[in-house]
Amino acid sequence: MKILGIDTSTPIGSVAVIDSDNLVAEHTLNIVQAHSSRLMPAIDTVLKWSDITADNLDGCAVGIGPGSFTGIRIGVATIKSLCYALDKPIVGVSTLEAVAYNLRWTNGTICPLLDARRSEIYGAIFQGGTKWQRLSEDLCLSIDAFLNRLDTHAPPNSTINFVGDGLSTYGDAVREKLGEKADFADAIFNVPHGATIARLGSQRLQNGDIDNYWTLVPNYVRVGLY
Repeated sequence: MKILGIDTSTPIGSVAVIDSDNLVAEHTLNIVQAHSSRLMPAIDTVLKWSDITADNLDGCAVGIGPGSFTGIRIGVATIKSLCYALDKPIVGVSTLEAVAYNLRWTNGTICPLLDARRSEIYGAIFQGGTKWQRLSEDLCLSIDAFLNRLDTHAPPNSTINFVGDGLSTYGDAVREKLGEKADFADAIFNVPHGATIARLGSQRLQNGDIDNYWTLVPNYVRVGLY
């Protein structure tokens, strides 16, 4: 199954093509400037590197947030237009899940954190290892409120694995609250890779779980934003 995956919800955008479980090509780019004009050329480049045409894709997956409002809108609108024009299935993937999935083989609790501005973070809680599962919905709240939620999800005295660009701003607060219980992933894992978006999308597509072109919308998490 050939899947195109993209994410533009953070300052580092990523576009990838996978074939079954194999990464065929991936392009990562800084999209802070002129990201709307750079996404389609990046998609075209990755398809050329993959030696396939858009018609040969079995489906597309896109990061729907939370994250940068502008970036998410551009990514979702682009893939919706592409899938509609090609009559291909589309799947929306949580950006937080994609970041957490970078550590999926890590046993224990995994907490992706993204900087939401306004003294808040986007966060979620997952169980890693062989029993990979989501333990919370995507959240937008203060770092203190998020860390307090861990009392009901993380086993006592267990290591909690944190990942995501929110650590650059709130890492000290995490350390102060959790001390040695907190383990920070290497910064290379903070990015929601296009390949991960594609992999998560492929799993849903194989189960027949697809989204609708017309109803798929960005997940801003903050109430009142559409």
